[in-house]
Amino acid sequence: MSTSDKTATTAAPGPLFTDGATFVDLESWHRSIDGLRDEGPFIPFEHDTHGTVWAAVDLEVLLEVSRRPVEFANTTVPLIPPKLNDGSPDMSEVSQQLKMLINQDGPDHQAHRKVVVEWFKNSTLRVLKPAVDELVDESMARLRDTGGDCDFSSEVALPLPLRVIMSMLGVPRADEPVLLKLTQEMFSSEDDEFGQGDPFAAMMEIAGYFTALMQDRQANPTDDLSSAIANGTVDGTPLETMTAIGLYVIIATAGHDTTSFAMAGGVDALARFPEQFDRLRTDPSLVENAAYEVVRLTSPVRHFLRHAQTEAEVAGHPFAPGDTILLSYPGANRDPALFDEPHSLDVARPNASRQVGWGHGAHFCLGSRLAHMEVAAVLNGLSRDFTSIEATGPTQWTRSHFVGGAKHVPVRFGT
Repeated sequence: MSTSDKTATTAAPGPLFTDGATFVDLESWHRSIDGLRDEGPFIPFEHDTHGTVWAAVDLEVLLEVSRRPVEFANTTVPLIPPKLNDGSPDMSEVSQQLKMLINQDGPDHQAHRKVVVEWFKNSTLRVLKPAVDELVDESMARLRDTGGDCDFSSEVALPLPLRVIMSMLGVPRADEPVLLKLTQEMFSSEDDEFGQGDPFAAMMEIAGYFTALMQDRQANPTDDLSSAIANGTVDGTPLETMTAIGLYVIIATAGHDTTSFAMAGGVDALARFPEQFDRLRTDPSLVENAAYEVVRLTSPVRHFLRHAQTEAEVAGHPFAPGDTILLSYPGANRDPALFDEPHSLDVARPNASRQVGWGHGAHFCLGSRLAHMEVAAVLNGLSRDFTSIEATGPTQWTRSHFVGGAKHVPVRFGT
């Protein structure tokens, strides 16, 4: 019998995990999760499509599920999509058509991941780092020119990672604003400000853009990431068109949006814990650890789903084929059993690297090293060039239950 037939009497309200409005006040969301932790290793809630869903908010439990991809598969339904009122296909349906990495499993997933993995290894990133550092220096110079007052999200956190990943793909700088807008419409479709379009249409427009780019790189190969995808092979066979486009879409979108949210949320945290900014200024060697801590605290990716393929047990909880588990990365990253004072920023936190903001296991984020390098570079630039940080208004958060974070961070950096 499926565990969906044995719903716990203390089920959590579904909107806590499925309604982006609950993430607009992130700290309130975490207080709600803390109030449910004692109910057991999984928090149940009801969903119209999946029935009873079991949310893993404890870090060790989330890790165990992630380590067992054969028993708990990604399948073609990797996430709970936002509800659309106009009858448009949801993002899960579209991602299935594009054959994205996020809805592939086993050898198929590994084979397609290998097509691009070289571009995200440390050896490649060492070559890229001077360009990232130069972009950070340019951003710091602009902040100094304006006297240190800014909306850090729109002026630094959004454009910088966008430029990095688009330059790797060989996308012209003039096309970046359009791709940024489409990414926001795709990932933040619940948000009143960013989600002004149809996420289905946005994904299709991004796919169309990269179809044209792929065709160009097939006819005129270059040394960029776009060419590697366009001319990639699996077992000697060229990539299927929809698989190649799926690689373009997931790299181009997730390659900057998540990093942007980590940076923006990190600056919000530094403004709330200014003594931690002083620690970075005093000891620049802490920036690498601080980058892990920022991702732990912000957790831009809110969830992915796993689906039981066989009878299995995790932390004493039985699962049957067809049961659905929601991996709650924000919940796990503030697990009080693993992290002391989990809601506080601590740039010297001794186990900050245990964060799971970029996932774990077979689907560990392909661009995690790149994201870490970018976040660390920004933290280094800020602590090197400025003497203080303070909020000049309230931080605003995106309304999104899948990928989201701080969308406006008004601050002043002391010069």
